[in-house]
Amino acid sequence: MKRLCLLLLFLTGSSLLAQQPSAPVPAPSGTGVTYLFDWPQGIPWTKYSITVQSDGKTHFSGTPHPDDKDTDTDPVEQDFTMWENNRQKIFDLAQKLNYFQGNFDAHIKHIAQTGNKTLQYQSPQVHGSSTFNYSQNLDVQTLTKLFSGIATTFDYERKLTFQYRYDKLGMDQCLKELEELQSSHEAEEVHVLGPMLRKIAGDPNLMNITRQSARHILQKMTDPEPTAQTSGQ
Repeated sequence: MKRLCLLLLFLTGSSLLAQQPSAPVPAPSGTGVTYLFDWPQGIPWTKYSITVQSDGKTHFSGTPHPDDKDTDTDPVEQDFTMWENNRQKIFDLAQKLNYFQGNFDAHIKHIAQTGNKTLQYQSPQVHGSSTFNYSQNLDVQTLTKLFSGIATTFDYERKLTFQYRYDKLGMDQCLKELEELQSSHEAEEVHVLGPMLRKIAGDPNLMNITRQSARHILQKMTDPEPTAQTSGQ
């Protein structure tokens, strides 16, 4: 009887272990994910790239639309460290998407052109790349929104830098827009704006409402807790 009970406990434990979902595989050193956007009609960016390494070190490179007269149109190059939640999300989704070794474009006729988007994965063992205009895969959509949100943040850095020099009265409206985008997760990695926002918040020559808006954004600037990902087909 004792042997039978031990056998049942062993079989039950093995069954429970088999049912547990496999944990994401940590990305090896020297691994990176790159998102590329390219569209001559794109506003505010005609092209940009975001490369995030497995340790979170990230580089943004962007070319603004030449007809954007309200901001500086010089190319943007900037390094920053990505929040852990977003870094983890990107590499987990890259693994789920087989490291972008596939065709994710929806291939729907007459769909609007919104620019060529490319997801790339590079590691010592694996290289994958996939280009699309629009994808119906929910995981690809999640990555596209995240990277687009980072590009939006860098656009607001350009706007705030320009307005701080030439249009201080227009800064409050810009900050209110940014706060709304931050709340809806349409602006990501807002912490890269920290130095500019602190400069605005501490400038006694600016309107108090403008400084308060900058402080509100700074107060909400935290790395969110990791969330479970949902796979889409």
